[in-house]
Amino acid sequence: MNSRPALDKNFECLNNTMMGMTYEEVEEAVKDHAIVLFPVGGVEAHGPHLPLGTDIFAALNQALEIKRYFEAEGGKCVVAPPFYFGGTQAMTRQFAGTFTSSLENIVDSVSDILESLDRFGFQKTVFLNAHGDGLQITAMLNTIIESNKKLNMKSYWTEYEDDVPYKGFRGDEDYLIKIAPMQLDEAFEIEKWPEDEFDIHASAFETALMLDICPNMVRKEKIEGLKPTMLKGDERAKWNEGKIENIALVPRAYVGDPSGYKYIHADMDKVYESFAKSLYRTFYKKILKQ
Repeated sequence: MNSRPALDKNFECLNNTMMGMTYEEVEEAVKDHAIVLFPVGGVEAHGPHLPLGTDIFAALNQALEIKRYFEAEGGKCVVAPPFYFGGTQAMTRQFAGTFTSSLENIVDSVSDILESLDRFGFQKTVFLNAHGDGLQITAMLNTIIESNKKLNMKSYWTEYEDDVPYKGFRGDEDYLIKIAPMQLDEAFEIEKWPEDEFDIHASAFETALMLDICPNMVRKEKIEGLKPTMLKGDERAKWNEGKIENIALVPRAYVGDPSGYKYIHADMDKVYESFAKSLYRTFYKKILKQ
């Protein structure tokens, strides 16, 4: 008699991507001019309380919610298999469990994925990135720009409109989709703001986000007793540089105050619906008419 505990084989999230489709269903999606949603992220240390896959879980969840909205409105889209071996230059690269690829390898791998989607016959792909590392973003943008020169299919990058100049975009890039802005206090019920505005990694907001979309993956018992990691001045640049000699700045792989989640309630369904509405308007009023 087999006494081993049963494995949790709930693959629903992946079944709702192209991984759960047959080749004939992919062919039908192409015929229907379906848009491809492409979640990209990384596998990266997120403190002692959040899983390594936090970014890709967030990107995949966003893609699935956008797909649901599009289909409710009569639009057609598919979710590509998530790409999670992204790039991490920041300090988390020094922690066990953080996988990172070189810029060249990311470009090669993602280019191959886009070439496959193009070969299937898809016409439009939208990147949904939840990993804010500079190495990751540079690699993805380089890939989009070069692939758009070679392929029939066009790929797009999304940014909130008010972040466009801050992120270094001109605003008129042909691959850039500007999403209607949404303020933090619209996405989160905030009883008390974090003490430090540089609350950027595995801290209050990201912990609240994960508690909303993947609550069983958050180790809440690990949060009690975690001291805030507040980076100031050139410490922030050192975080981004990711050199081992500066690891004492973030000794437990988070930046900010994870315990601040207690004062923040995330409503990611509201965030994703707002994002999806803006994206839908862009495609069905502008891009698909080109």
